[in-house]
Amino acid sequence: MIIPSGGGTVQQGGVLEGIGEEIVGSDPAQPLDILALEETTTNPITVVPIVSGLNSFYGVAGMYSNSTYQATQFGGNTNNGSGNGPNAMVYNAKTLQLLASVSVDPPGGIGNLGSASGEYREVMRYEFAPAGMTPTATNEFYVYVSHYKASPGTANENYRLGEAQIIRNDEANHLPANARVLYVGDYNVDNSGEPMYQTILSNTAPNGIHQGQGIDPLNPTNNPNINWSASTIDTNILVMLTENSDELEYRDDLQVMTTNVYFGVAGGLTLVPGTYHVFGNNGRIPYYGSVNSGTNTALNNRVVTNGPVFISASQLYLDLTTASDHLPVVADYTVPITVPAPVLQSVTRTSGTVRFTWNAVISAVYQLQYRTNLVQGGWSNLGNVITATNTVIPASDAIGPNPQRFYRLLVP
Repeated sequence: MIIPSGGGTVQQGGVLEGIGEEIVGSDPAQPLDILALEETTTNPITVVPIVSGLNSFYGVAGMYSNSTYQATQFGGNTNNGSGNGPNAMVYNAKTLQLLASVSVDPPGGIGNLGSASGEYREVMRYEFAPAGMTPTATNEFYVYVSHYKASPGTANENYRLGEAQIIRNDEANHLPANARVLYVGDYNVDNSGEPMYQTILSNTAPNGIHQGQGIDPLNPTNNPNINWSASTIDTNILVMLTENSDELEYRDDLQVMTTNVYFGVAGGLTLVPGTYHVFGNNGRIPYYGSVNSGTNTALNNRVVTNGPVFISASQLYLDLTTASDHLPVVADYTVPITVPAPVLQSVTRTSGTVRFTWNAVISAVYQLQYRTNLVQGGWSNLGNVITATNTVIPASDAIGPNPQRFYRLLVP
């Protein structure tokens, strides 16, 4: 998934590079923080190579990591070679800390995966907080990753309903009432009236506990009459479709979120409005058409083209057809963090240059300032703001021969 099968190299990061370089509205481009995966084989075969590829592409050892829990599926066979296997998680360890990886199994345990419960692939619940921060109720959030039973028909709809009930009951039984939750994955849903979909969006869990209601950002009013699996020319529906990249016809992949995330309730993870979208699909691909067609314009003006390394829209359209048969669903979120006052480690002067280093919080923003007189005049910025990429940050000032300067370091 990192290196396109069409001959890309580690210098060309493929689809995941493109996601990191895409600009949506006024939200800046940045490397991905969470990559939820379905249809893997095993962590060593599928997941670790993605982590290694990302770390190699960005040139930062340990920037990306993965949950070490090996999820399973019906029958206990993870390495079936088909790629239709367990769920998994990759994350940016420079921005997030993974606090827990919890399997959400049916009553009776993994022996009841399959038709006995409707959960065919082990659902995973991941708990995150910002890197370098003490986890608190206001900065923790949870991600359920699932892959529901495929195919139409009453029996398969009932299987999907069973899995949705397991997920909602788990959230209600084990998470705080005001938890920030994302329910993501391959829903294999045919229409918005399907009982599984309505269970995730219900304001009450099946066990009667009133919490964990999900909202679909592409159907926020919960219209129960949308058919995502029929031929259409409706752009409002086309823009939702995620499968498959060569013959677009289904809306399978979703990020559903609790109401506090969607509405931006203060005090935790919130969705950046207008950023939820299907990567590479803006509704210009005809029904049953290919993402790599001349009509697709989704990425033409939304990918960074002025950086030291970037990938073209035309290359991405091609890569999307080989990286996966599904199109990624992408959204930006914010998490509130409290940045403590920076602690100065050292100040040195060499040949007219003063160098400062201080303890920092990764992703926090700092500003070094100076002035020449503590009685008159104000503070001036020394260079641009500095976004911390490590826990120790350096900055310097070439002051020339013997001027008098006073310095301070701020968290703007």
